[in-house]
Amino acid sequence: MLNFPLLDTDSFDFDTIGSTSISTPAYSPVPSRTEITLDAKHLDPHGPTWVYRTKHMTVDLGKRLWGTSSPAYGLHDKIEGSIKLTGHHAELVEDISVTLEGHLSTIVLADGGVARSNTLFMHHAVSLPLSSHPTEGDEYPFVIPIPSEITLQGVTALTPPSFYRLHLGVTGEITYSLKVLMTRQATRMTFKHEPTESQIIPILYFPKTRPSDPPLADIPKPLSDRDPHFESPNVNIAEHVDTFPLSPRWSSASSHSKQPLTGLENFQNSVFFSIPAPQSFASGEPIPFFLSLVFPNSPAQASLYAKTITVTLMKQLTVRSAKSHLRKLFSRSKVSPSRFSSPKNSRTSTPLHSRSASPVPFEDDSDDAGSHSDASSSSSELDAYGPPVVRRWKLTSGHLETRSEYSEGVYLLRGWISAGELGRGCSWQVGQIGRLQYFLVVEIASPASMEDHIPAFHLEKEIEITTDCWETMNRELQSTGGIPTPALGLERGLLEKESEYEIM
Repeated sequence: MLNFPLLDTDSFDFDTIGSTSISTPAYSPVPSRTEITLDAKHLDPHGPTWVYRTKHMTVDLGKRLWGTSSPAYGLHDKIEGSIKLTGHHAELVEDISVTLEGHLSTIVLADGGVARSNTLFMHHAVSLPLSSHPTEGDEYPFVIPIPSEITLQGVTALTPPSFYRLHLGVTGEITYSLKVLMTRQATRMTFKHEPTESQIIPILYFPKTRPSDPPLADIPKPLSDRDPHFESPNVNIAEHVDTFPLSPRWSSASSHSKQPLTGLENFQNSVFFSIPAPQSFASGEPIPFFLSLVFPNSPAQASLYAKTITVTLMKQLTVRSAKSHLRKLFSRSKVSPSRFSSPKNSRTSTPLHSRSASPVPFEDDSDDAGSHSDASSSSSELDAYGPPVVRRWKLTSGHLETRSEYSEGVYLLRGWISAGELGRGCSWQVGQIGRLQYFLVVEIASPASMEDHIPAFHLEKEIEITTDCWETMNRELQSTGGIPTPALGLERGLLEKESEYEIM
């Protein structure tokens, strides 16, 4: 971010360097969204590496580039590494396989019970070609591309990022791991040696996502000033802008609550909300919006409504847990809380079909975990799950900047709302069993003294949130020598999980 002044060396007097005043380069306080800052120590080719050792092998996953707690990868990335044979009797090695797995884990607390499930949604294994006579020190490289998309239960979506969220009794977590399995000749081994040896390595997947279109900084007026008539802003408001009407509804405290649909005919198509199209925005960026209050026959109502507008960005997590009998923690005399914390009653989840990419739900602590049938179709797969559980929380609030009276009874209001925190947002979906969504919620309340006479208005519109702004990938790849950069802002959500464990 340096802007160096251009110097004419032909006319420059080098003898007066000590006395010549040259302006210093101009610095900007922070990098813009289209600029990349690189830490030299992170890209140092001689820096530390990710190395994992067992008794008979060493797994090397390359340099620690990003300063994360585990190896991190980005969109269109691949896991490259090598496995070196160590220890005695390397000639007994028969096979070495490397498997990439992705899991969606959920915990739902309800009615004094707990339901846990763990779904395998990604499984990709490769077997390394070994030499005919393996010896100690042999090294075998491997490459596993990380798929950019997954298709589950008829839904194709981008491969979701590593994720963790605990909110109001519901936990959703997406984890990835690399499992290295070595198989040795059991017939030639003594009873002191195990025929298999494995190493499970947790990895982080932080894909960068971007809006499909460049951002729209502002929204023009619905109609030109020359047009004296204003009936609906749907008429050619602007290219790349979508307009949605708000629905009128009576307050729950009004006398119309028992007949909520009566008396609303005159309020249809009175309030409109306009935002850029498509509804895809970079996290941390401002989202412009435009509100139109159209009450030409009742100017006083437009003035009242203009004072009670709220625009909110909500974040919503939806999960489905595998069907099970919710275990009553305290209502059954034979079941005590200590049972659920006892290690002997806890099982390590294992997929029913290790070579299948189909999602297989299984419970962490259930005696009938193996009773689920083979999920051969999307409908049968979904039958293994319970109803969706939804949790929602507020991210940001909107700001109204300008208000103008377009004509009598017609108010136009401009504003903006932040799309969450910079680099931390990302919409994702895993089949029909897990989803993270973002919603813009627009509410216009009716004054308490007028609840029986005029309704409130409501609109809820789903939007997509991406980690990065439009069109920055090529610059990053040029800056990093073709290495995909992970969306490191997503790691902050995982750090919150670690802090929770420290508190506990």
